[in-house]
Amino acid sequence: MSVSSDALRVQLRRSLETRIGRRALSLIAGYFHAKLEGAEHIPLRGGALIVGNHALFALDSAVLGALIVRDLGRYPRFLADRNLWRLPGFGSFIEAIGAIPGEPSSAERLLRAGELVITYPGGVDDSLKTDDQRYRLQWKDRMGFARLALRAQVPIIPVVGLGIDEMYSVHRHEHWLGRHVFGSARYDLPVALGAFGTLLPRRVPQRYVALPPIPSVGDPARASDVEQLRDETRSALEGWLEQERARLSAHER
Repeated sequence: MSVSSDALRVQLRRSLETRIGRRALSLIAGYFHAKLEGAEHIPLRGGALIVGNHALFALDSAVLGALIVRDLGRYPRFLADRNLWRLPGFGSFIEAIGAIPGEPSSAERLLRAGELVITYPGGVDDSLKTDDQRYRLQWKDRMGFARLALRAQVPIIPVVGLGIDEMYSVHRHEHWLGRHVFGSARYDLPVALGAFGTLLPRRVPQRYVALPPIPSVGDPARASDVEQLRDETRSALEGWLEQERARLSAHER
């Protein structure tokens, strides 16, 4: 992280601790009528890895971060797609609000230093979903987050985001801009419609449910230990996401 973004982050933290800053956090959460449940499962100090499902344009990151700052007084860090740093000026901006490139070594240092780190294993695949993929994890075979938790010897806190996949309707992707900028079809941008058919997200009530911590027990070099931790985390989230899919299906019938 650059010195300038370090300074911006310190300045941001001080600003958020002011009356105006606290009001801004409430407005972010208030726009979506968002609330954090199970906050007792998130430690007030010490390192922990928060793992969750992801929403379009990563707006859920901002909402969850605001809830954690407001309700717990902790300032989480976020692992972001490294390609975002290819956009001029954007990397410095998201660094200032707590993001770092999704590199295991940097994340491990933060966790060992007692930071709260948020990651979305599905990454861009999870955040650019279409309507038929709502509340379906797009993790494929990824398990780097589990290996990271084992290496850093910190617990995983699954946090499921409910309501987050209804901010927009996405029926298709465009097939030029995203892959032209980032060099891969994975980045094809969604043709998204929000409130009143615009890019403004709909004010859908959002719940973020922190589930009981999953201890990181095992050897990060042993594939079976890494897979077991990954599967435990996924199963914890899937139990809630399955209910959310059923609710959405019933609502749309």
